[in-house]
Amino acid sequence: KWLAKLKASGFTVEQMSPRFMAVAAPDEMVRRLAAEKGSHGAHTMPATRERVLHLMLSEFDPTLGVFLELPGPFSGRPQRRAPLSPELSEAGLTGWFWLHNKDAAHALVPRFPLHWQHLSRQPLAAVRDYFGSRVAWHFLYLNFLARWMLPPALAGGAYAYVAAVAWARNGSVDNVFLPVFGGGGGSVGALWGLVMVFFLERLKARYEERWHEDVNISGAEDLNTDAEFESVIDPETGELEFVYPSWKHNAKVAASSVLWLIPAGVVVAAGLGALELRAHLVLMVPGPYGGITAGLATAAAVYVASRLVGLHWSGVLAHWENHTRASGFVRSRARKAFALEALAHLAPVLYLAVLNAPVLSAAPPANERSILDALTVQATTVFLAYFLCAAGAHMYNTYAWGLTSTVVAEKLGSPQGGPDFSHEEQSTRPLHRGQLQSGIDTSVLLIYSLVLAPICPVAPAFSYLWILHRLSWDKHALVYRFQRPHPQCAPNGGFWPDSLSIIVVLALAVQIPLVLFCSKALSYWIPFLTLKARWGLAASLELAVAAGA
Repeated sequence: KWLAKLKASGFTVEQMSPRFMAVAAPDEMVRRLAAEKGSHGAHTMPATRERVLHLMLSEFDPTLGVFLELPGPFSGRPQRRAPLSPELSEAGLTGWFWLHNKDAAHALVPRFPLHWQHLSRQPLAAVRDYFGSRVAWHFLYLNFLARWMLPPALAGGAYAYVAAVAWARNGSVDNVFLPVFGGGGGSVGALWGLVMVFFLERLKARYEERWHEDVNISGAEDLNTDAEFESVIDPETGELEFVYPSWKHNAKVAASSVLWLIPAGVVVAAGLGALELRAHLVLMVPGPYGGITAGLATAAAVYVASRLVGLHWSGVLAHWENHTRASGFVRSRARKAFALEALAHLAPVLYLAVLNAPVLSAAPPANERSILDALTVQATTVFLAYFLCAAGAHMYNTYAWGLTSTVVAEKLGSPQGGPDFSHEEQSTRPLHRGQLQSGIDTSVLLIYSLVLAPICPVAPAFSYLWILHRLSWDKHALVYRFQRPHPQCAPNGGFWPDSLSIIVVLALAVQIPLVLFCSKALSYWIPFLTLKARWGLAASLELAVAAGA
């Protein structure tokens, strides 16, 4: 009876197998909805056909609208399942997922990983039409980085060559070009970061207007079903609202900030403990190999601490804060995870610099010795080890997903030996859990490429290749590896685009003492600069950075 009622309302219903029923909204229903919106503008029209279908089904049967709510962003499970109507219960409805359109999905994925489409914003319209604006924002940010990180990558490659030549000739990577062209541009790179932030803000403002969508499907568009809340009816508008006492939420946020110091302490202790091991390894192993071995130990400790401790507890603390909106939870978790990762990678390097600070004041103007070699070995080794760990984990996941697809194809008798986009095959795919991992990896690489560029000159080039790879792989995974994600709207790109401004501020704050105290290069350009003048210049510049931030 329910299926007959659904067909009579204009929906297309097709029995695909004994277990699966496909439901779609035909073109005439979509056009009719658009006509009903009239002159209110495109902002009041759902951005994708799937969102149109979601809206129509929610209005067709309110209990079905509750049934179609998304799983919680922390638990990954639906938490607020209301009783279905008797007609739906008789129909035997047990679950649902969005179906891929095979032809449209194939068109979204470039044939080659280093395709020109990665530098063009034209495909972003098709991405938004297919996946919704939340996924489109992710690819817009990666597209921006693919464009703007090319100059630092080229500069970093050139400076890496200069540093290698300096090492071969003088036994030290310290050279006169560090203040200007170190790593991804040195001081110029920090200024380039400011330019990137300016144009990113302009880009975000333009696309916030272009992708704005004022549609709240079933009153629970961005609901965090993992949270505790009360459902109330607004007496003025008659709309359903989900509320939680603001004072209690604010108190939990404040307490969460204090509790965050515990995993932060664990992460810092892991890095500093690795530095203690470093001191012994440098003495035990001759030459630069001791520093390289110590860097590998630091990278392993940092990776394990940040991933096993930081990533998990970031989600736990954000969940405990009880954000009623899923976007609030996602942003809070991303912010905590980013802070832990930045702390894990910057603290050991900064501690190593402070530990060697007496070397700098041995004889005014403190330019006779340099600790840049120790910092470069440490930062570059940790970066390369982290890069290999992230790439190795990524390759393992890719292999595991590919193996699972092959096993499923064999069970279903698919002639393709892989994803065939059948309903049975799509039902076995894992859920897509967002871009947290991609955002963390990209941010860590940007920290090395912009903040630690003078002592890790290879980072910008490696990071650029990683960004191009993520642009291709994330599309490939969304199409071929995961179930089609819910096409959610999003007013902006979330935390990860905003993190670029934090990284640029860190770059300015860190590179000021790095150039003034950790290298002999500045004495070549300004030989009369005394140690006292350096401290005064450092204090003035750091205050200017703090005021600007």
